[in-house]
Amino acid sequence: MDEDDSRTRTERAGAGERCKGATAHSDRTSSSEPRQLSAGSARAAREAPHPPKPRSNAPCEAVFAALEKLNHGVLLLDASGVVQFMNGTARAMLNRGHGLSLRKRRLAFAGAAATEALDACLERKTESMLLKVGGPNHAHGAYSVLVSPLESQDEPNGFCVFIHEPPGKQRPVPVRVLRELYGLTAAEARLANALYVGQSLQSAAATGGISRNTAKTVLKRVFVKCEVGSQAELLQLLALGPRVV
Repeated sequence: MDEDDSRTRTERAGAGERCKGATAHSDRTSSSEPRQLSAGSARAAREAPHPPKPRSNAPCEAVFAALEKLNHGVLLLDASGVVQFMNGTARAMLNRGHGLSLRKRRLAFAGAAATEALDACLERKTESMLLKVGGPNHAHGAYSVLVSPLESQDEPNGFCVFIHEPPGKQRPVPVRVLRELYGLTAAEARLANALYVGQSLQSAAATGGISRNTAKTVLKRVFVKCEVGSQAELLQLLALGPRVV
């Protein structure tokens, strides 16, 4: 088992404890210390506390396993804004930087205005917020960051943060995923991925060594197998779909 897998299991175990505690209304306290988080930097990793002893919580484990399959970065914050869980995509984004970081177990942005806006949203606790992080000063482009409060019995119970890659910066979906989910051939998967990462149909055809008309024919087969009616719908499906099966 590699280091990332070990971190992921630790995060799920700790977050599973919090999920279990939230659903068991009779148990409002916990004697466990906060668990360790996977951080985007060595400093943040050193600041993270030790995890509690994990106990079995199958429903929450299933939720966290599902979050690991998403293309988007997902972070779960407690009511005070401290990061309690992040999926593999979020860890990769934090490791790359590009305007995102983890400071004292809290999400932070390179721009002071964006960080202040996030803090204000966490303070209000009841409103969602969409931010653009990065942009012209970062070669990577701007991330779209959606912060939404989580409610339990009509009361704030933390936050969910979704981070979307900038247009054209998406990473290809593994061919195995496209084959098993949609039945695409290798050629169809290559064309779909070329379009997904920002190439035009003409450029994708040239990259694949086929004519534009052949690419159109292949794309029509992709539409049928993926049950979409346009290129825009296909790209949205790939963006929202899983990376692993």
